[in-house]
Formats: sequence, structure tokens, C-alpha cells
Amino acid sequence: MYSPTEDMTAVQVPNTDAEALEQAANEALRIKDALARDLHQEWSRRKEARREIEQEWIAALQAIKGEHDADTLSRMAENGQLSRIYVKVTLTKVNAAYSRLIDLLFSQVDSFWDIVPSPMATLPKAVKLVVRKQAKQMATVQAVQAPIPAEAKSQMVAQLEGELYEKLTEAIKADSLESAEKACTAIARQIKDYLIQAHALKGLKKTVREMVDLGTGCVKTATVKFLEREGWEADDDGQWNLTGQKQIVPDVEHVSIWEMYPNNWSTDAEDPEDPIRRRVLTRHELRQLASAPAFDSERIGEILTQLPNGDHEDLEWERELRNMNESDDRYHDASKRYDVFEYWGLVDGQKLSQYGVQVDDPFIEYQANIWFCADRVIMARLNPMKPESIPYKFVPYQILAHRFWGVGVPAMMADAQAAMNASVNALLDNVALTAGPMLDIDVARLPESVSMEEARKIFPFKVNFYDSSKGGEGPAVTVNNITSNQGQLQAVFEMFRRFADEETSLPSYTHGEQGKSMNKTASGMSMLMSAANIALKSVVKNIDDYMTKPLIESLYHFTMRWSEIDEKRGDLDVVAQGSSALVAKEMQSQKLMQVMSFTANPVDGPLTDRRYLLEEYLRSNDLDPDKALISQEEQYAMQAGQINGGGIAGAPVQPALPAANDVPQGQSGGNPQPTGQQ
Repeated sequence: MYSPTEDMTAVQVPNTDAEALEQAANEALRIKDALARDLHQEWSRRKEARREIEQEWIAALQAIKGEHDADTLSRMAENGQLSRIYVKVTLTKVNAAYSRLIDLLFSQVDSFWDIVPSPMATLPKAVKLVVRKQAKQMATVQAVQAPIPAEAKSQMVAQLEGELYEKLTEAIKADSLESAEKACTAIARQIKDYLIQAHALKGLKKTVREMVDLGTGCVKTATVKFLEREGWEADDDGQWNLTGQKQIVPDVEHVSIWEMYPNNWSTDAEDPEDPIRRRVLTRHELRQLASAPAFDSERIGEILTQLPNGDHEDLEWERELRNMNESDDRYHDASKRYDVFEYWGLVDGQKLSQYGVQVDDPFIEYQANIWFCADRVIMARLNPMKPESIPYKFVPYQILAHRFWGVGVPAMMADAQAAMNASVNALLDNVALTAGPMLDIDVARLPESVSMEEARKIFPFKVNFYDSSKGGEGPAVTVNNITSNQGQLQAVFEMFRRFADEETSLPSYTHGEQGKSMNKTASGMSMLMSAANIALKSVVKNIDDYMTKPLIESLYHFTMRWSEIDEKRGDLDVVAQGSSALVAKEMQSQKLMQVMSFTANPVDGPLTDRRYLLEEYLRSNDLDPDKALISQEEQYAMQAGQINGGGIAGAPVQPALPAANDVPQGQSGGNPQPTGQQ
């Protein structure tokens, strides 16, 4: 919770009502500005605390791009290394992980989630009382009409009451389940429409890419957005006019983690506590906020007037990213841009009331959403989410205990990548040294007519002359050959490449590597790829828990609050089915292949339903069995035709093989008759 810490000095007693109103307005602005300064100081502390993580992210992006960092290049220069190659294995692994996740999850806009009825174990107490009363009345009527002695009627009522109560309860549950399933279908259709309108798949793929690259992604779940749609409508005279209409739509977007600053004490990505988002807006974008609901247009106008060139200052990571992308700072225009901050978290109720926000109890804390820029509050309101929650969700690739930020593929294989780079560069330097011999020349024996420049020239069949009268021991020219270590260095590279496979759980065969000992058959590769998908199951589970479920839940609540569909229910559940359904589908496909292979023999074949196994295998691979397989009627007709020597009407005719006399086997000379015709 944050509240202004600036001491509020005593104000002068006003002389007129106008002065009193002006003084009250100035006091309110001073309180708001104090909050903005406090929040800006809190952001500055979080900015300093995030520097170490930012260096990890920059190192990850350098590894993906294939660039050595400044320290490595300096060390290479000091050691006199000739080769400075960067082997881009990290890029290959990152692309493989991203492609597998996208293929598993986002093939369709509704393939990774579902809306299902909540399991209703018991009825509400009020409903039970009504059902119990109705069951007793029905049992009494039946007992009165029954031809039994009067003393047995009370016993019959008690017995019938229990039976009728159970039947009525089951009927109510069945009817409720049927209506719930209809509501699920309608709400799921509406959510799918929202996702398509918001281009959600594109944003979710960006989030997954940043999660793979940097270890953590961020997505903003559904918040209210006013969208003006334009369309052509005909008037009474038949003239077509372009009209606009405002609609309430959910705002779903990908948010770069470079913009997000969670609480420094947060250790769980599921609970960022009170995050602050830093946006860099142009003058046009800031001016557009002035017309948005709940924003203070006067304060925004003051900022634009007093700071015509903006107040944006590049952070260290922004400069490093620009240098990495080879963008020259001399041509970078940072003017007329503004740093706008968005805060979601607890604020004291008394302070909110001073900012003009209506609260029920000023002595408790409220979840609030506050925007500020240039030490001025430009919007303050209570958390508009229903139910109350923070819309920004962080998605880790690999979770580490007691750490908020996740670990991505480049960080997981950083040591292996460095070792592969070192081994390859050492190998190339060794190759360069062993390309030819090194010569030791006794320059004292060179004739006076031979210069040092001529002595350095080496070519085939060269004749060297030396003056033996000048003395000296040993040969005038000594040949030295450098030992080649290429085999050992290649073995080191392969060892660390295998380490990278193990560290990332992304075997090389998942991105096209064909080893000598691999099973290259279709079934063998399918089994290997299925095993690789199981290794990614934990990552898919993180996406389900940290992104898919919160996102679809927010769209469900948005539908219940703002949608105009008739079929609504408040007791439905959101199911994220990325890890459960898709990975299970891969396992089912593998098991079906094993069963069909095992039963493909004369002994076990007649005991199994081959058609059922084939249909289930096609379903596990997202194929329609009704379209891929012929119907059973066509199958029986074909079998009958084969037994009787005929065929089926309308079936394609397979021509017989020609015999030696060029007449098809099974036919005599003359015109052949179609199969099945008399």
C-alpha cells in the first residue's frame, strides 16, 4: 500500500468562497501529486532491483542472435584468439521449443480451453426444502388412494417420501445439467468470438515466444474497452451512410515483460502483488487518453502544455537493445514521448476519497488502478475487475523456487553454449596453425644478396642459398609441425551439444537432426516425438495455469457482465486442456499404433475390432474417421463382391494385369464388360 509521505503544511484561512474553492482544489491536486511522486519513487526502486535480471535477458537475446558479449570479446583479444565464431545452437533450440508449443496449443482458437458445467454434488438448502415438501405431498396422496389399512398408511408415506425425494432430486439435477451444457456451448461460442475479435492468438504467441526467450511472458487479461465500429447503413430514402457505434469489448493484449515491474518481494509469478507498468507514449497517444473514460483531461492537457517535448528518458536496457539491433543512437529521436505509469494494488481508502474516488469505508484498503505521468495523477479509480483481480498475468517457462522470474531456454543452456563456442573457436585456431609447417631460419647464414623479405616467401620448388662460412650449428632451416587436436575438440563440442539437449529437454531430433543410431522409420520417429512432447508437459502446464485459465476466466466473467446472450450461468468452470488433452492424445496415438502392430497377425487379428482401433487412431491425429474410412455397408458390399467374383455398383473398377498376349487376365477377346453387369 502506498500513501503520500509529503508533509501537508497549514494553509491560510480563505477570505471568500471563491478562494476557499480554489484552495480546496489546489489541496486536492497537491495530494494527488504526492501520491504520484511516491509511486514514481517506488518504481525507481523496482527499476534498480531489476537490473540483474535485465542483464540475464540481454545475455539471452545475444545468445539467440549469435553475438558474444563485451567481456567475452575482450578476453578473446587478450588471449590472441583468431577465430570468434558463435555457433547458433541456442537459436535452433529456441525455435524448436517455440514451434512445438505453438503446434501443441494454438492450432485453433478454441483448442486449448473449454467451458464445462460445475459438478453439483448437492442441491441448495432452499431447493431441498421445497423438494422434500413436494415429495411428502405426493407420497400422502398415493397413500390415501392406496387400498391398505389406515394404520399402514403412515409407514407407506415415510417409505414413498424417501423414494420420491430421490427421484425428484435426480430429475432436477439432470434438468440443471442439460441447461448448463447449453449455457456452456453459448458462452464458449461468445468467448471464441471475443478471442477472434481481439486477435488473441497473435498476442498469445508473442507471449509464448518471450517466455521461451527470456523465461517469462506477460499477458493482460480481459478488461473493458470501448470500441467504435463503423459500418454502412441505409436510411429511409435508400441512401447509404457511414455510421459509427460504440461497443464494449474485452481488451486482451500481449505485454512485454520489459514494461512490467512487479513488487520486489514477490516470489511467485502467480501473485505479482502490486505491479507497475511503464508505457512510452507519443504526444498523440497521450492526448487520446484525455478522451478515455475516468482520465483527467485537464491534467493531461497541463502535461502536454508544460512538457511539449516529453519527459521520456532512455533506460540502460533500452540503449543496450538498440545497440544490439544496430540502431545508431545519433539517429534516435526520443523527443515528444512520455513515460506513463500504470499501478494496480492496494491504496488507503482515506487517500482515495481525497483523490475524488468514492469509497464505502475510508479506514480500509482498496484495490485501485492509478495512472500517473510527470509526477501527476491522470486517473484514479477502484479496481474495475469483477471479481476483483489484477489483469496482468506472468507466465514462467521453468519455475525456480523463491524466484519470481522464470528461466528460459537460452539461460538453461548458457554454459553448454559457451563451451561449444570455445571448442569450435579453439578447433578453428588449431586448424589454422596446422594448415602448414612453421620454419625456423638462421638469418645469420643468409647471403648478403638475400633480403629478409625474400626469405619469408615460401613456394613449391624454392631453392634457398646459405653462406656456410658464417658458421652456426645445425641446419639453416628447421621445419616445425603443429600437433592437430581436431578430434579431441570435436568430441568436446559433441559432448556439450548433448548437454544442451539434456538441459533443455529438446533433443536434436526434434528439430531435424538425424543421428546414425536413430530409428528413422515413421513409427520410430512418432514414438520419439511423443516422448519429446512429454518433456514439454511441465511447460504446457505452466501455460495452462498461469495464462490460459486466468485469461478464459476473465473472458467468462466479461461475458456474464457485458454480453447480451440469453444463455448465462454463474456455476460454470473453465478448463485449460493444453497439457491434459494434447499430451494424452500423443500418448493415445502411440499406444494405438503399438496395439495395431501387435495384433497384426493371423492369431490375434480375428479377435480384435480393427475398424475401431483405426477410427481411434485417426481421431487421436485430428482426422475425421467418417471421411477417411469407407462405411461399413460399402465394406460389406465389397467383401460380398469379392466372394461372388463381382463388384459393387458405382465402385471404381480395378483393371486386371495384361497377360502375355496383351489380353487382360480373366477376359477373353472382344470388348470387356463392366464388372457387375449381366
